[in-house]
Amino acid sequence: MIDTQRFFTILIEGISFVAAFAAVAAAFIMYEVTKKFGSGILASGFKSISAGVLFLALGIIIDALNSYFLLSYNNIYSVLVFLIKGICFVVGTYIIVIGSKRTADKLESLTK
Repeated sequence: MIDTQRFFTILIEGISFVAAFAAVAAAFIMYEVTKKFGSGILASGFKSISAGVLFLALGIIIDALNSYFLLSYNNIYSVLVFLIKGICFVVGTYIIVIGSKRTADKLESLTK
């Protein structure tokens, strides 16, 4: 008999890993952009944003591993993993937002 709870946990974590690896691939593609649109502003913006995408991918991977191993939140190691995951999400989001804002500001200054 199939344990449906375990099956759905593995299915969801598999989807999380696919999303994380897609994010890693996107980050590498963004980092490798060398086209010089807008005096290289887009290329430099993509390079900074790609670091944020990598942090988000790391957070997804940590979350998937945490759920897969069913770590309880009452021991110190699980709390530490939870904090590291949260820090990865916050730092990744911050890098993406700031990188996007700086890129938009630079492109806007070119059009004036």
